[in-house]
Amino acid sequence: MAPGRTDAIIAGVNKAGTTSLFVSLSAHPDVAPSSVKETRYFLSARYGGSLAPTAEWDAYFADAGDRPVHLEATPSYFYGGAVVAEAIRTRLVNPRALVVLREPVSRAISFFTYQKIRLRFPADYSITDYLADADRLTDADFDDPENEKYMAFRGGCYADHLPGWLDVLGTAHVRVIDFARLVGDEVTTLHETADWLGLDPARFPDDALSSENRTTGYRSEGFQRIALAGNDKLERVLRRRPDLKRKLRAVYYRLNGRPAEEVIPDSVRTELGSRYEEPNARLAQLLDATGIALPGWLSPSDPQRSGAGTAE
Repeated sequence: MAPGRTDAIIAGVNKAGTTSLFVSLSAHPDVAPSSVKETRYFLSARYGGSLAPTAEWDAYFADAGDRPVHLEATPSYFYGGAVVAEAIRTRLVNPRALVVLREPVSRAISFFTYQKIRLRFPADYSITDYLADADRLTDADFDDPENEKYMAFRGGCYADHLPGWLDVLGTAHVRVIDFARLVGDEVTTLHETADWLGLDPARFPDDALSSENRTTGYRSEGFQRIALAGNDKLERVLRRRPDLKRKLRAVYYRLNGRPAEEVIPDSVRTELGSRYEEPNARLAQLLDATGIALPGWLSPSDPQRSGAGTAE
């Protein structure tokens, strides 16, 4: 264990800019990113399993050298709450958790759209049918990782999961980032986050900012399936060559990409907004009590509070 080392985990949430944050922070010369963005190493704790040997975790940082901050990002960790936080606290060195929270209606829609882009649901599967199917699943059903794809609504009930992270790691070791601020004031957010990790923001290269993993549609399902398989297989290589990944992605989007045009009825947005009123109120109370600044979308004057906004 290197003296003064910090193990930083981007623990959540899905469809809230975690990939961009990971890539941007990884550009810092004092950050050693994991060889794959999502190691999923601690997910077994979420589902009641045991962690793999420490050597498996260390292998993701075989090229870390003496860089003081080791960085990993698995957004699904967030939903393991205290159980995953405790596994991280026990196993890692000076652990810090980064949690990006996005206005939950837009996050839910983006999450649903993303699952379809990943070919986990038929192209003609409506969000109305999706939400109805998800509502039929019980808490026990969500103990099965295969049902993660139905986490559009549940995944936005942040107050169900954040307390465990704060209780286990302490408020000083958990940083809550507003997604809207992450995309709207990238430089300041990145520099403040780096400073919180003990990094010198001035050492970021000029091209550190990155926009990754945007939900984009496709023309050919067969071509998309091949591209997804190739991306998964080559992730270790592409993570070390972000410039190459950007070029390949640009070429692919020109050949097979199109805007992700998911039609979401206003009635669904309104329904989701109503569903989130109670968990959002609990989240605001929790953040106020712990001295954490409220995301802009929790402000009564913010239009996104009522579910406005579009999917990625």
